[in-house]
Amino acid sequence: MLPMKATVERLPGLDELFIKPLPEMEPGQFEQWTALLKQRTGMRLPDNRMSFLVTNLGMRMRELGIADFQAYYDYVTAGREGVVEWGHLVHHLTVHETRFLRHENVLALIVQHCLPAAPADCPAEPLSIDVWSVGCSTGEEPYSVAMAIDDRMRQLGVPYFLGMMASDISRTALATGRVGAYNHEKVRDIGSRWLKRYFTETDTGRFQVSEELRKRICFNHLNILQVDDAPVGKMNIILCLNLLIYFDREQRIQIANTLADHLQPGGMLILGVGELLNWEHPHMKRFPYANTLAFQHQ
Repeated sequence: MLPMKATVERLPGLDELFIKPLPEMEPGQFEQWTALLKQRTGMRLPDNRMSFLVTNLGMRMRELGIADFQAYYDYVTAGREGVVEWGHLVHHLTVHETRFLRHENVLALIVQHCLPAAPADCPAEPLSIDVWSVGCSTGEEPYSVAMAIDDRMRQLGVPYFLGMMASDISRTALATGRVGAYNHEKVRDIGSRWLKRYFTETDTGRFQVSEELRKRICFNHLNILQVDDAPVGKMNIILCLNLLIYFDREQRIQIANTLADHLQPGGMLILGVGELLNWEHPHMKRFPYANTLAFQHQ
């Protein structure tokens, strides 16, 4: 066995294995980055989130071998490469904390109050259910909603059509959602009946969402502040959970008003609890349900 000194000498460049700290971000650089983020996404980053910005910028900068915040800013804001790089950066800067069946009360609200209670309540023609998952991240939320709706309609034994739009600003997250393949940890909260019905375990140990479920969901890249530029129709159910926290109050109201305008009469808008207080809309009425923030179109 080589002595310790000899061992180190035989490993030139060992110091390169250690992550070198990035320089501190100057206040002016923080303002520059937050202004860019708000301009392009509408997201607001307060002063107390500087460490969050530095950490997430740093992760991407190390991947590219860039050690200066200004150099990276110049790269992101210049040319075609900058456009592509911005897409990667947005994925780092938007939190993708999500899991299957994360909001059980929301699913219960949808099943109990947005779907027929009995076969006799269903129309003669197949029922059409249009849903929009805003800020869908990597797909766990829209797939959870689709499973809950399909399970309920199977119980009723009536034909129906489910069309769901799932939108997000991160193209990377959307790509994961479209594939619909998740590791065992991701599906741990799904009961065995749903897991058997809606997933197939692959040779690599991942769980693939069934084609029947995947073809009902259309994943679209969309900035929520630019909905007017997108062909979005009228929905029966709109979910916007854990997204409004990124915006200031004026923007939250703007987003909620826009979503309300895309609801059919009787449709339900479901927001994250505590994300929008004292909001009023002439066509929306608060729908009381435990641990949810829901409004019904009148």
